[in-house]
Amino acid sequence: MVRVFLLVVMVGCALMTAAQPDSVWVKSYGGPDFEQANDIIACSAGGFAVVGTTGSNETGNTDVFLARFDDELNCIWSKNFGGSDVEWGLSLVEDWSGNLLATGYSSSNAGGGYDALVLKVSPDGDFMWQQSFGGVDWDFGKKIVAHPLGGFLVAIDTYNGQFGGQDGLLLHIDGQGVLLNQWYIGGSEKDGIHDLMALDNGWVACGFQTEDQIMKAAVWRFDEAGTEVWSRLTNDTLGYDRETLSMTSDGTFLYLTGPVYTSGVIHSFEQQLQLDNSVNYEVVEQEAFDVQYFDCIHFNGEIVFAGSKSLSGIEIGRVTRKRNDTFFTGAFEFTGQHRARFMNAVWNEQGLVLCGSFQPTSSQNWQALLLKYASPYLNEVGSDPEFVPCFAVGLDESELVSKGDVGQLINVLGQPVGDEFRWGSLKQENNLPAGVYFFRSAKSGNAVKQIRID
Repeated sequence: MVRVFLLVVMVGCALMTAAQPDSVWVKSYGGPDFEQANDIIACSAGGFAVVGTTGSNETGNTDVFLARFDDELNCIWSKNFGGSDVEWGLSLVEDWSGNLLATGYSSSNAGGGYDALVLKVSPDGDFMWQQSFGGVDWDFGKKIVAHPLGGFLVAIDTYNGQFGGQDGLLLHIDGQGVLLNQWYIGGSEKDGIHDLMALDNGWVACGFQTEDQIMKAAVWRFDEAGTEVWSRLTNDTLGYDRETLSMTSDGTFLYLTGPVYTSGVIHSFEQQLQLDNSVNYEVVEQEAFDVQYFDCIHFNGEIVFAGSKSLSGIEIGRVTRKRNDTFFTGAFEFTGQHRARFMNAVWNEQGLVLCGSFQPTSSQNWQALLLKYASPYLNEVGSDPEFVPCFAVGLDESELVSKGDVGQLINVLGQPVGDEFRWGSLKQENNLPAGVYFFRSAKSGNAVKQIRID
């Protein structure tokens, strides 16, 4: 089932310098429920594409959303893909024709609870096909990239592995989603893959592998045929758990980042690793606040780490810049009276773009967040975006809300304005401004319907 993603656009602009107008764009996208942007790519035809998760649908559960944006982050199209149960979108890649392939997971048609999901849409967002991969137990699609010999590589965390517990699984599929080959990664305890990167002569996967109940950061190097060339496990000297979440490469070195879980605090580590498996440098950030990075990329001659930190109990978006030897050169944060996190980053000649999620206040839902810097000056953005609601086609209005039905009423900014609202009650309706609202009814399984109050 394909549904159009309900879109609310909240736009803000912060100027870095008076001489560089419009050098920063900050926009959030959402509906009456939860949204998060999990991955972003630069498209060959210009602009960007985003995959994430939305709860703004008719089912009361979550769907995968895909969206295309121009260079100034104006939404070209946005669509939902899902069934009656839970779908989650995590990673995105473009093929040689401009089609988009996304991976994540679904429980709508999964006999084992969750199956890994791969779906493909045209450059205009038209649905082409989807495939599920899984067994009798849980499977989660984590990352999709182009295979150096054609087709695509999909990284999966599976509980249907051959080593016991959770294992990593790599799939090689063709452009129609047909399985060509597969490889399991792991040991006798819990293991997983977080990131995947294709190289000219093979690929690299990173994640974690558990030994003696200690979670160790892991990197695996493969040749084009899928044969393991080398692997590395890195454990904190004090025996703390750690895992590698993301990596990037300049063709000679790998740069990796992830969390170290100490006593109640998360520290991040950054590692520089040669492609022949010799470590050149590593640093663990020991700071007075929780900080972790979910992605890292090359930008403007530096390594940029994107993630979040906890400040006085509030999660805020954080980006740190470091030299190639991971020496600190600067940081900026997305601050204000809100919560935010950056999940992924990408750059092209237009600049650096970060995606993640944003919560304007504690009483509102999380919304998908995009922040673009069109210059190399990565200064702090210190205020909330201006809210400018704008709708696409919206939710399914073919099934009308029954007169007298009681539920939660939500305005166009995703703010609840009444938890016991009775549809058809003129007394309640006359106390509200005219306009579009959304009605979540427990009677219909928490499905959200669009209504208009005149």
